[in-house]
Amino acid sequence: MEASTVKMTAPAKVNIYLEIVGKRDDGYHELKTLFHPYPALCDKLEISPADSGCSIHCPGFELDTESNLIWQAWNKYADATGFRPGVHVFLEKNIPTGAGLGGGSSDAAAMLRYLQQRPDSPGMDYDKLNALAAGLGADVPFFLLDGPAWASGIGEKLEPCSVDLEGMTALLACPDVHVNTASAYKNWSKLSDEKKQRTKSGFCLTTHPCDYKNTASKTRAMLFNDFETVVFPEFPYLREIKELILGAGAAGAVMSGSGASIFSLFRDRAQALKTAEDLKTKSVQSVICHF
Repeated sequence: MEASTVKMTAPAKVNIYLEIVGKRDDGYHELKTLFHPYPALCDKLEISPADSGCSIHCPGFELDTESNLIWQAWNKYADATGFRPGVHVFLEKNIPTGAGLGGGSSDAAAMLRYLQQRPDSPGMDYDKLNALAAGLGADVPFFLLDGPAWASGIGEKLEPCSVDLEGMTALLACPDVHVNTASAYKNWSKLSDEKKQRTKSGFCLTTHPCDYKNTASKTRAMLFNDFETVVFPEFPYLREIKELILGAGAAGAVMSGSGASIFSLFRDRAQALKTAEDLKTKSVQSVICHF
């Protein structure tokens, strides 16, 4: 069956909770993190058949095709299966880079889903596809799912979970700041053991692994990110934005990933909308999502 042009969306993700467990002998850091999709912000891919290879066009961006995760996903899938269809990708990039939102990883997962779903594809079983995705990046396996999940290891060990955000309005602030993930990890590794100790309080938003069953609408939301310890001193502007959001009445706010985006939850939609307008006066773009 001849392939046709396919339009796909690649949503952003946020980290509601992110704990750096430690550094492994191979140099990677192990995490305990809660991924949640943020469908209000997404990249868009239009994938068309081509004679050969994988080409990518993204207006406004100069791409080195073979270093792009979309191309790498296509190439690794081809190496694993022998299925190497010619494709051209038109990419509409809406998720900011260096913001801790997993845009490149989501784009790569979209390509893997496309290759899996093509009628002429030999397909891959889930475990092999997940391993291939993890080889592309720690966030990529999550984007093959369709809901929130706890992740451990470097992010490849996933356990889908329930997150009760019913009635909440999320505001995702995206300052024009680029945080280098490798540097953030390096700076965290330099912290003393004492500074790495944390006291957590409050209630989880999920049914696992926390024993509490309280929902966000009944108590203050527990949001946490280890990276704030090292990123905020380097980028105090991000701390100011988080404090502005909390001061505006948010139930909770937290940096996503290694930054620089700030995810927050409001019980009052009107407050969230007003806060978005206030951020705009400071040249900070934001995206609202109502759950």
